[in-house]
Amino acid sequence: MNWCREPHVGYCFPNNNASCYKLIYETDVYVCLYIFCILLIFVTIFGNLLVIISISHFVQLHTPTNFLLLSLAVADFLVGLFVLPFTLTLQIETCWYFGVIYCYVFVALGNLLSVAIIAHVVLISIDRYIAVCNPFFYSSKITLNVTKLSIVVMWLYSLVFTFLFLYFSYIETGVCEQSCILYGYEYSGFVVLMFTFIIPYSLMISAKTLGLVVAAFMVCWLPVILFDLCSAVTSLSLRETRNALILVSEVNFGVNPIIYAFFYPWFRKLLLIMLFMVR
Repeated sequence: MNWCREPHVGYCFPNNNASCYKLIYETDVYVCLYIFCILLIFVTIFGNLLVIISISHFVQLHTPTNFLLLSLAVADFLVGLFVLPFTLTLQIETCWYFGVIYCYVFVALGNLLSVAIIAHVVLISIDRYIAVCNPFFYSSKITLNVTKLSIVVMWLYSLVFTFLFLYFSYIETGVCEQSCILYGYEYSGFVVLMFTFIIPYSLMISAKTLGLVVAAFMVCWLPVILFDLCSAVTSLSLRETRNALILVSEVNFGVNPIIYAFFYPWFRKLLLIMLFMVR
């Protein structure tokens, strides 16, 4: 396979010069990228669905931490179902082929679920910090009801933040034929940076007792965030690098079930139980 050949620039619709520009790769590169994307979507949807079923069905797993993991799995599952297929296709094709209406739905859902996942990871890191550093307070004060209330507040916060962000932004679908681009107004980039990077990552790092879920989140998302911070250029030559980093970041949506399978005994046992029940 000729991996070293540079992609060339074409049109999203080859017979229409008014359509958007796209990066065109070799056929074997497309095949490998789409195989990777299909596997990632499969693991994200079915892996997180197993987590949801496991924690919901077995009363023994109804603990504050597991409820947070359950809510995080719901967010990851929704991403895998409604956002990830379109995001991955957009990163590979560098074109939007899904129409104007779903462009708005896609942007709204993508931002809502991204904020919700960040909020969940922050709360999980705080939960682990309290459990390790102040176990007596944790066992007496962090109850299931408190956790459920925290989860509701997290989702409401994500909804309000996304609504305000989109209210002060606008979606452009007519720069070229079938484009889908989100633009923020003045200072919106700084606000997003503050609430989705600086504050969350500061809380995660100062929790010190980083769990595997939090650590995996940071490893997957830090490269693309740092790339965006260091580069204000959006040329096609840099778009290829950024697209690759985005693919790395989106591995995070499917990596949590794998972490559970390898490092959480309860999840392995439940997989075996469900496997025998199916048989």
